[in-house]
Amino acid sequence: MAGLNAPVITVAAIDDDRMLLTGLQAWLAPVPDITLAHTAGTVAEYLDQNPDTAADVVLLDLNLRDGTNPAANVVRLLEAGSAVLVVSTIPDAEHVLATVEAGAAGYITKDNDLPALLDAIREVAGGGVAISPELAFVLSTDRRPNRPQLSAQESLVLRTYASGATLQATARRAGIAYGTAREYLERIKRKYTDAGRPTRTKMDLIERAREDRLELRGLNGGGSGSS
Repeated sequence: MAGLNAPVITVAAIDDDRMLLTGLQAWLAPVPDITLAHTAGTVAEYLDQNPDTAADVVLLDLNLRDGTNPAANVVRLLEAGSAVLVVSTIPDAEHVLATVEAGAAGYITKDNDLPALLDAIREVAGGGVAISPELAFVLSTDRRPNRPQLSAQESLVLRTYASGATLQATARRAGIAYGTAREYLERIKRKYTDAGRPTRTKMDLIERAREDRLELRGLNGGGSGSS
């Protein structure tokens, strides 16, 4: 449990299971550093209700009954200013990968216990990536042709850096040291090269991210920064 002086993390939950939302309210009520500030059945409903107050972390159900695209939902919430932790009853590899590539900072199934959920929320709120066993499995079994197998943290570094951030800013966003971010970039370049898609410069990284339809917020043709 986080200390009493820890800043309070505001959370929103978007799910069409009203019983689950009620359960979340009861679960999170005694937690001192996390407050469930908003609930909604759809992304549109949440954004309409809270146009100017973005939660720190949104718990987003993977498959909502309104049929909206999971990756598109992630993008809308990111644009509103929230980090996104995707939740689901069962792993759906295709949609999970799409949401991570769209910018979701983690994925967790609903059968996890409260401590696992709290750890994931705190990790995402701190700018990190919540890599649950389910997400690690999905990432490790991604066998789409010509796509390098990037970890969730590597994907975050690639998306941030290719969006125009400097390497130093990328490291801050990922919650890692500058040297670690540089190591991640070199690893990403090697993985793309091994996949038959040579990647040596920042412009190459931007092009690979575009080719793989990774969500690049604020991309304006590739910002400057050390490669």
